[in-house]
Amino acid sequence: MAEIDMPGAEVERMAQLIGRVMELVDTRSAGFDAVAVGPPLAAAGRDFDDAWSDGRFQLKRECKGLKEGCEAIVKGFADADREMAATLKGDGGGAGGNR
Repeated sequence: MAEIDMPGAEVERMAQLIGRVMELVDTRSAGFDAVAVGPPLAAAGRDFDDAWSDGRFQLKRECKGLKEGCEAIVKGFADADREMAATLKGDGGGAGGNR
């Protein structure tokens, strides 16, 4: 049987970091105030934030898929590990525990 080394902690951390990116990408809910940066930059900041709307939507959608994928990988390996352990202990009903 082949051994599969899956860096579960790293994949789990990646899901957390992607979640953080999703939180930070939404400048409006983060309290961004274009006027607070001063009159010369207020219009440019407001224009950027308005133009960023489409990119924000697309990035959040893609990040959601990546985050869900990472979570599914971690869950899949954890489930497989539990099933394999149960089989080896004889709790899984497979041939492995009956030997």
